[in-house]
Amino acid sequence: MGVIRLAAFLMASLASIGWPAAAESCELRVGWEPYAVYTFTDQDGQPAGVDVELLREVARETGCKLIFKELPWARVILEIQSGMLEVTTSASRNAERDGFAHFSVPYREAEVAIFVKKGQAQSHPLESLASIKTTGFRLGAIAGYHYTDKFGELMKDPDFAAQIDVSVDYPTNLRKLVHGRIDGYIVDDVGVLVAEARALGIEDQIERHPLRFPGEPLHVMFSRESVDPGIVQAANRIIQAMRADGRMAQIMDKYLP
Repeated sequence: MGVIRLAAFLMASLASIGWPAAAESCELRVGWEPYAVYTFTDQDGQPAGVDVELLREVARETGCKLIFKELPWARVILEIQSGMLEVTTSASRNAERDGFAHFSVPYREAEVAIFVKKGQAQSHPLESLASIKTTGFRLGAIAGYHYTDKFGELMKDPDFAAQIDVSVDYPTNLRKLVHGRIDGYIVDDVGVLVAEARALGIEDQIERHPLRFPGEPLHVMFSRESVDPGIVQAANRIIQAMRADGRMAQIMDKYLP
């Protein structure tokens, strides 16, 4: 995003809280991947979902135009890092990402879990993530996803990393799981896993492993390379207002069962 467009965005953001409006509009390039009810393509071929409606509220109140670009998640992260994209959603925060991205206030929380084939949870008595490297457990994951800080630390251990089977998306890992190519699948958002398994018709073929993890707050993520912190501040005000006045809950209720 150029300096003129950044300035226009900031002026539009200020206008939403009573400052004079900007003379020019701004554009935000949004990277997204299919992610159950949060980001998907509707019957008209347009991006839709919880996260899309959130961004459209932000854009409406700041006078910005959104340009959606569908990409694999690993590519979204690379383009946020380089400044080729300005924004993405449902992003967890960690030290590595803090180096190239700004984060909004949290707008929802995801539940991290491991799923296995139906009837096999008790066959894999994992006491912790670290025990995966000593049990021969083959764990599916998605490239570029952040599962917990602990998982990130363990991935630095070659013996642990050797047990991780990386794929590009939820459906690929689910198919690997039900066909026995992996023993389990770590998911960053249980709600997304359930929706994807239901869409594939295999919801009754999997079950949750009893190993538990803390929830992960999720944010809108902005490129440090192409987004001024003032944009993040404007988005934060809007998200906080949406949570306070019930608009965020209404959007969630629209899509979630």
